[in-house]
Formats: sequence, C-alpha cells, structure tokens
Amino acid sequence: MPSPPRRRSSARLHAFTWPAVVAVSFLLAGVAWYVYTNDAYWSQRWTVDLTVYLASGETVRAGGSLYDLVVMSPLYGEMPYLYPPLTAMAFFVPLSYLPAGAAALVWNTVSLVALGAVVWLTLGIAGIRDGKAKVALTLAGLILATCLLPVRVQLIAGQINMFLLLLVLMDFRRSAGKWRGIGIGIAAGLKITPLIFIAYLVITRRWGAARNAVAAFMATVAVGFLLAPADSATYWGGLVFHSSRAGGVFDTPNQSLSGALARVLSGEQFANWWLVVLGVVAVYGLAVAAWAFRRGADFLGFSATAVTGLLVSPISWEHHWVYVIPLLIWLTVWAHRRRARAVAAVTAVLVAVFTVRVFMLLGIEESPPAPMALAAWEQVIAAMFPLTGLLLLLLGPLWVRRHFEPASAPRDFIAGDPPQHGPTPPREDAADPVPDRVPAGAAPPSRPA
Repeated sequence: MPSPPRRRSSARLHAFTWPAVVAVSFLLAGVAWYVYTNDAYWSQRWTVDLTVYLASGETVRAGGSLYDLVVMSPLYGEMPYLYPPLTAMAFFVPLSYLPAGAAALVWNTVSLVALGAVVWLTLGIAGIRDGKAKVALTLAGLILATCLLPVRVQLIAGQINMFLLLLVLMDFRRSAGKWRGIGIGIAAGLKITPLIFIAYLVITRRWGAARNAVAAFMATVAVGFLLAPADSATYWGGLVFHSSRAGGVFDTPNQSLSGALARVLSGEQFANWWLVVLGVVAVYGLAVAAWAFRRGADFLGFSATAVTGLLVSPISWEHHWVYVIPLLIWLTVWAHRRRARAVAAVTAVLVAVFTVRVFMLLGIEESPPAPMALAAWEQVIAAMFPLTGLLLLLLGPLWVRRHFEPASAPRDFIAGDPPQHGPTPPREDAADPVPDRVPAGAAPPSRPA
C-alpha cells in the first residue's frame, strides 16, 4: 500500500493532470476550428457529421422519427442518422440545446479530453509508472496524436469514435477486474463496430468479461427500446445491417478491405462473394489476437482485434482508425525502453502512414460519383490503411514470437505488465516491467540487463 506522502503526491498529480488535459484540449479544439474553417477544402467538410448528430437531437426533442431524418449536405447530398436511438438520446439531445458553433467547440473539446484519457491509459498499459513522466507524456501525446489523420478527420467531421475507443480501452487495464467487458458492451450499444471485441473475449476464454460485455450491450438495447420503442424496432429490426446508408463503398476515405476491393473492381455495391474474403481475414485476425494473448501479449491481442474489425467492416472511414493510436503509443514506449532502433523506425513509418493523406496530395478524388479507373500504384495509395493493417497482422506475429514466449497457463494481463509467478506481485513503481522475452514458467527480471 502506498505511503501517505506518496498518496498525497499522487493526488496532487491527478489534480493537475485533468485540468491541464481539459485546457490543452480546449486550446486544440479552438486551433482546429480556426485552421479548418479558414481552409478552402476542409471548411466544406467542417462538422459535416456533427450537423446530422445535432439534427438527431432536435428530432428526438420534437418527437420525430430518427430514421426519417435526412440532412442535405452541399458536398455529400443526403445524410441520414446511422446510430442506435440511445446514442442520440445520450449524446446529441443535450448537445442540440447549444448553438452549432458552441456545440462544435464543446464536442471537439470533450473528444480531445477522451483522447487524453486514451493516451493516459495506454501509457499505464505500456508500463509508465513515474507520475510526473506520465503527466508530461500524456500532454505531449495528446498534442502529437491530434496531428494524426484519423484524429484530424474526427475533429473536422465532429465524429464519435474517440469515446468508443476510450470505453473499449478501459476494459484492457489490469485494474478493470470484475468489471471488465462493460465498456465494450456499452460502446457496442452506441455503435455496433466494437462487437468484435466480445468475440476476442470469447476466444480467449474470459467468460466473465464476455458475459459482462453481452449484458451491457443488451442493457443499452433495452434502454433504447424503453425510451424510443418505435425507432429501436426500426434500427435493430434490420436497418442496422444497411451499411450502404453510410456512403459509397468505393469512396477513397473508406479504408476497409471492402473499400479497396470496390475501387480495384470498380464495384458500386457490396458483392456477396466479398464475404468469403472478409470471413477469412476475420478468422485469421482473431486467431492472431488469440495467439498473442496466449503469449502474454493481451494488449497486442486487443490491437490485432481492432485492426481486424477495421479491415472487415464494410465501411471504415479514416476517422474509424483512431483505434491504432494506442498501438502507436505502446510501440513508441517499447522502442524507447529497449533502445530498439528497428521498432522505432517501423513505428515512425506507421506514424507517417496514419498522418499524411497521400491520396489527396496526389490528386486522387475523395468521393467520385462513380468508381474511378486507377492505376495499380494509385490503388496502393488509395488503400494505405487497409494494406498497412494487413501487414501488421501478417508480420506482427513474427515480432511477438521473438519477444513473448507461450505461457504455461492462460493469463489475463496486459502486454507491458509481466506475468506474476508465485505470491509476490511486481512492484507498482518498477522502472521497466516490460520483459524483452517472457519465458514460460519463470518470472522475468524487473529491469533488463
């Protein structure tokens, strides 16, 4: 148990950290508003999704049907409301009381606070124990992560994905304990894409966490039916499967495998045989995640599951790829602690891939009226995210195999926290709890030689 002076120091750090995160988030949201509303290209796309969200809140307040709502965008045409009714009631009804400009500033500020929490949690998972270092790295990570393309597009569109990432990531802390799975279930009830993490809990045989996730998901559905029975019946009764309502599958910002296939094959609609391809990728990706878990790398299993979900989803817009942020942070910490230049170089390449919108720089159209005839190299550029995701799933296991050996029994700990053998737990303030290689049946040294 920490001593009283240490508890007081920790309390002071927490008292400073979150006001600082809020202040930096507010500043970054203001900078985003100024930069993007004064840019000829991005100003046309500013709050394009948030406008639909605010309209959904107003529709609920007026007693209308969410799924009759259509907002006309000068750029994208008809834009319907896509999420379960509970999402509108929980988030967008309160937000809709604000003027549009104020709502955008508040929404983006809170989204960035959620990003700060994601950075904080990931640093803890990566083994950062020093309080002052963690605060400084959280603020630095928040500022740097805001430069990533998925975050920039999230701020421009006014998207919801950062809250979902935070809910899911909270279930991969060591301290989640008996509550593990609830965040995943709630996130899936707000937007169905996090359902894949329930599959990860099942294949890693964490039955309690899987039950929590299913129960939390069903609770969100039940609350939705209680508050909006007609809209809930419409959504869960079939509308949830109509991915075409989200936009053209061939649009370049759709960075899923389906989007890449549509562009390569000049397809305007989702083809049924693609299900075979996506099914193979889903099985393989979840197998990689389960294998990483069995080697003591639960966090890497989480990351493999996230990438798999992004690949097999019919629509994965650029802002959906915020799920790679924890992996980039974790790899950065790992490379620094190991002085691993190769890992640092790979991480730098990944950061570049997820920062630069290369297809826009090369003049590839964002949302053409019909599939484009692209050269082979242009197809590669237009599919940078899914190709990178596939490479991570294909090559990542080779790296995990080198640094994490199989455990002698199933464990439930995070990559970055060593397995516990015997009655003595590792010290909370251990300087470097990430082992270079975790041998089966033996505790690793607390510090590399």
